[in-house]
Amino acid sequence: MIKDTRLWTIDELRRHFASINFPEYQREPNVWSRKAKQKLIDSIVRQFDIASIYIYEDDDGSLDCIDGRQRLNAIMSFLNENPEDEEDEGFGLHITNEIYPEDEPPFTSLEGKSYEEIVSMEGDGHPDAIELLRVLHEYQITIVKLSGAHLPEEFNLQFTRLNLGAIINSGEKLHAMVGEMRDICFGPMADNRFLEAINIPTRRYARQQVAAQILAQIFSKNGSGDWTRTRHYDLQRFFKDKNTLTEEERELVSAVCETMSLLGVAFSDPSVLRNRALSVSSVLLAWSQGVDTEADAQELAEFIEDFICRLLWQVGKGLDVDDEYRYLIAFQRHVTQASVEKYAVEGRASVLESQFERWKQTGMLDGDERYRGRTGLDPSEECQDR
Repeated sequence: MIKDTRLWTIDELRRHFASINFPEYQREPNVWSRKAKQKLIDSIVRQFDIASIYIYEDDDGSLDCIDGRQRLNAIMSFLNENPEDEEDEGFGLHITNEIYPEDEPPFTSLEGKSYEEIVSMEGDGHPDAIELLRVLHEYQITIVKLSGAHLPEEFNLQFTRLNLGAIINSGEKLHAMVGEMRDICFGPMADNRFLEAINIPTRRYARQQVAAQILAQIFSKNGSGDWTRTRHYDLQRFFKDKNTLTEEERELVSAVCETMSLLGVAFSDPSVLRNRALSVSSVLLAWSQGVDTEADAQELAEFIEDFICRLLWQVGKGLDVDDEYRYLIAFQRHVTQASVEKYAVEGRASVLESQFERWKQTGMLDGDERYRGRTGLDPSEECQDR
């Protein structure tokens, strides 16, 4: 790959911005908070150096941003030239210093002013506005322009390497991967109506990460007979190993999607699955139980709702948990503590499978009969009244 380093002023950046493409592996366009965007502009008007922006120039002269999308978007949003940034387009200047108190912070007379307001003040001869706009428009950003790549996948790899020290989350690292499994998790799996129904957010690829966890677990169980750990680098390895799927593996994915679709309409209140670990475990239970009809999905959803009702009821009691339900407290630890570790996944699966079998036979969970005998109260009603 050929590297050419050059400097662009803010004005040059504005001229090129509309012609810069943002490839699929890039992070979402507006991950940064307004505070982070304002800090970048503060750094620029203080004439601090900011990180380089990496651009790839294709053979046809088109430009792809490999790294620096958030910086580019922050600058263009401040200039009121980034319509994709619906929340922060045209945000106001904020001068800040998180390290030490300043007796005379720069440009305090422009605090909270938008770029357009500052331009207007410049026209009125305001000295701070004149100076800030001079500094801003003359500021030079280091642009690393690359060309001559041998494989398209090199960009995904370079993006990940460039962000080794940055705050890039697990979903974004997965988004930078390539291959068939990656495309499934970021395509049909993420769009499955089960994940939509339970309101797993789409921001920063949270929904896609849950989809990857589900498939990684099922592929592991189907292959080795065991559940597995699904930290982000386990999922990256899973994507890499399943870069190309066999026809049998595609059929397995299709079956999982069908099971999830059945669950997507089975819950009377999908919001009970407010936790990602519970959501994953519910799909794993449905898959292990061979759920393939609407009636099966309805039955399993009713059980999950009953189980979570008891769980929240007992967890809410804190130290006063009823002895009959102490196993639920152990289950809750596997939900909230290291939930993607193998032992936690196994612990949740074991409890759910045993309780589902009992519930199908008796209509009750462990502890229900003893609680009713000890207190004379119906645990189903008690948990609803929590």
